[in-house]
Order: sequence, then structure tokens, then C-alpha cells
Amino acid sequence: MQTTAADAIRQRVQIRQDLPPPPERRALRVAAGLTTVEMAAAVGVSKQAVTSWENGTRSPRGVSLERYVDALRVLRDEGA
Repeated sequence: MQTTAADAIRQRVQIRQDLPPPPERRALRVAAGLTTVEMAAAVGVSKQAVTSWENGTRSPRGVSLERYVDALRVLRDEGA
């Protein structure tokens, strides 16, 4: 089954909607006992990127966005 352009857009919109606000991103990480270095390693980005995302000064994009949202989903599910 091929993914259409509309499906790809829907997926990107859903990922953006699943990205929590910056304070919640940090709270999820801290509650899981992870450092910014550990989160960065899991997502495949720099510590500075994670810090910027948690401060709200930058937003993740592309593959980093997908990986970050996936990591945050796991942290949210594990904390529930």
C-alpha cells in the first residue's frame, strides 16, 4: 500500500499535535530520570538541541521531530 501525499501530511500534522508544550517535555524527561544528554542520545541529536526544545527557543523538525515525539510518547506511557 502506497502512502499518498495527503497521508504524509496527515502524519506530519499528527506528529506536531502529539508534541507537548516545552515545560511538559522537560517534566516528562525529568520524571523518567533522564538527563538531557541521555535524551539527546536516544533521539540522535545534541544536548543543546534538547535544551532548546525544552526551553521553547527552537522546535524539532524532520526526523528529529519524529524521534523526539516517539521518545516523549514512551515516557508519557511509562509514567502513566
